This record gives sequence, C-alpha cells and structure tokens, in this order.
Amino acid sequence: MKTLLLLSLLLLCDINLSAQEIPIQKSQLPREAQAFLKEHFKSGFHHAIKEVNERVILYDVFLNDNTEIEFNESGRWIKVDGKGQALPVTFLQKQTLDYVKIKYPAAQITKIERSASVYKLELSNKIDLKFDAVGTFIKAD
Repeated sequence: MKTLLLLSLLLLCDINLSAQEIPIQKSQLPREAQAFLKEHFKSGFHHAIKEVNERVILYDVFLNDNTEIEFNESGRWIKVDGKGQALPVTFLQKQTLDYVKIKYPAAQITKIERSASVYKLELSNKIDLKFDAVGTFIKAD
C-alpha cells in the first residue's frame, strides 16, 4: 500500500513538474496566431499563456469577451471557445457555414475544435456537428 501511494505521489509530481504555464505577451505568440487574431477577432486581447511540456508547446489566448483560443506550436488554431457566446466564423469553410445556416438557422456556433481531419462545432442549441477537413458534413450528436 505504501509503495502504491509513493508511486502515485511521484507520478503526480512528475506530471506537475513537466508542464509549465508561462504568461506571455501577444507579440510573443507565433506569427500565424497573431495574424489569425488580427483578422478574425476584434475583441481586445486580455492575456496569453504558453504551455510547455515534454512533448508539445501550446498557446492559450484569452480575449476581453471571454473567448479562449488554443494554438499549436506553429500558431495554427486548434480550439476556439466562445464560452456559450456566438463566435466569428470567417475562418470556417463556406460549405460548413452553409450547412449550419440551412439546417440550424436559429443556432449560432459557440465552440470549434479541429484535428487534422475533423472539425467539431458546438451550436448554441447544444447540438454538436462534425465536418471533414474540406467542410463536408459527417454527423450530428
């Protein structure tokens, strides 16, 4: 039992020591992230955090309207979360936007996540939609 407890504590310490959160300025974000913010988000920049661990560097950006945007190491957006509020969608494919407008005309997009091949959208009516990388609808949850 003591061995298990000690092992758990060591693992917890290792996880905490390996991940660092560093406050940074907007100018310290990758250029692609800076350009994305300037083009698509008019709400003022509040603060940013650079997350560093053994395998990856991520940037979390917080805007004055409570929107949170996560970028990868190169500055490509991974997640945009409006915290329940409508997001600007000028960076999404037209095909995706057209689908949402036709099928859910009263809903707004409040959260977007992307991986290499899938975009996940959360709507204000709590419906989740998945699209492929070119904007073709996959499924609704």
